[in-house]
Amino acid sequence: MYERILFPTDGSAGTAHVALQAIDLAQQYGATIHVLHVVDEDLRGLVEGLSGEDALETEGKRALERIEQMAEAHGVDVTTAIEEGDPAESIVAYADDIDADLIVAGTHGRTGIKRRVIGSVAERIVRNATCPVMTVRLGETDVTVDSKEEARELAAAALERDGLDATVTGVERQVSVWVVDAESDDSSSVVYVDPVTQRTSVIDRD
Repeated sequence: MYERILFPTDGSAGTAHVALQAIDLAQQYGATIHVLHVVDEDLRGLVEGLSGEDALETEGKRALERIEQMAEAHGVDVTTAIEEGDPAESIVAYADDIDADLIVAGTHGRTGIKRRVIGSVAERIVRNATCPVMTVRLGETDVTVDSKEEARELAAAALERDGLDATVTGVERQVSVWVVDAESDDSSSVVYVDPVTQRTSVIDRD
């Protein structure tokens, strides 16, 4: 049903929750996610420090990298791109260029001086896109693993993938990572779970 899913991102807080919707669909259908960031030329003059172009492009690259890491952590093929212009127009044009089967877009954006209300952008995308559009409300933060039980489940799945018959014995949230301890009859392991990307790393303590 879906081969190419377009996910436009402006780097807003909570983007990870929307990205997971696109990633979940890509996993179900074996699709590729195309992640797009549009440099809004109207904001360039409002950015202090670096030139507007450099600052906005740097921020855009970081936003793309975060989603790319999430997709890769879930085994989903991903491509990224930066365009320049009006966000809604650029997103619709890019969707046509790649022959997207679906656009997954967040419904609110930034606050403060660089605020661009993505809700209005999403509305214009819905009106003008030639493919279906799924709109998802952005979360309050980028954290997608906010409970011990979720961290435990992800760690258990990672242990199973590594062929380890181990039992989770403890889960602790540290500053920027979940740390999950696991024990088997003859070894002990620790699983690090990224609370945003959900990437897992299994380390054998023996």
